[in-house]
Amino acid sequence: MDQPIQPTREQLLHTEAAKYGIAPAVIDRVVSVIAAVQRRDRAEFRKNYGGEMTPDQWLAAYGVSGFRELCAHAARQAGLGDDDVYVILRIVSAVAPAPEQHDDDRPIQFWARPLTDPEEATFPAYRVSYKAPGADSTLGFDWSGALLRRTLREAVRRGQGAAGLEEATGVVVFTDGDLPGAYVARPAPGHTQPACARCHQWEREHTLHERFGSCERFVASAAQLSAVGTP
Repeated sequence: MDQPIQPTREQLLHTEAAKYGIAPAVIDRVVSVIAAVQRRDRAEFRKNYGGEMTPDQWLAAYGVSGFRELCAHAARQAGLGDDDVYVILRIVSAVAPAPEQHDDDRPIQFWARPLTDPEEATFPAYRVSYKAPGADSTLGFDWSGALLRRTLREAVRRGQGAAGLEEATGVVVFTDGDLPGAYVARPAPGHTQPACARCHQWEREHTLHERFGSCERFVASAAQLSAVGTP
């Protein structure tokens, strides 16, 4: 007896999009934008870290708010409005591959251990959000890896913080002071900015030096200056 023909992922995508009145060409454009960003991020990860970034790791790096922003960007590129962002999220999530599983059937993001040295936060950029009990998480903000490592050192020095590292994803979760919640720092491939030659934080982060101890003046590296060129 012939086996039933399984629909392709593209067919599933078009069927799901049709439920919301979105044409195949439009959803294809949305997905192509998301796929292009993923290819760029994975290529950069491969270049910088010599390994492959799995889809699970890529999603973990963006987090919920970051992926929502990416969907919003893709929707705009496809001619859709901001009101369609959650529709796009539902469509893409409905046809996305199932998360990778380990021997105990826990998703990869669950594997974590105490972070004992801030230098273990090795990524050049992170998307950081704050999550408090009973409250929605804040929108994510991009931090340089240097700012995250400096914050972790300060929290440990004051004896008021603890941190954990998910080795498979690079996600860092940490507390600071008397705040009731926790910060979640997800690696943000492609979100880097020119770094200070002295403290390695980004230029806009120098306004935070009184709290975190970075240098007071941004100094561009010779490589950054040569890249600018002369008129």
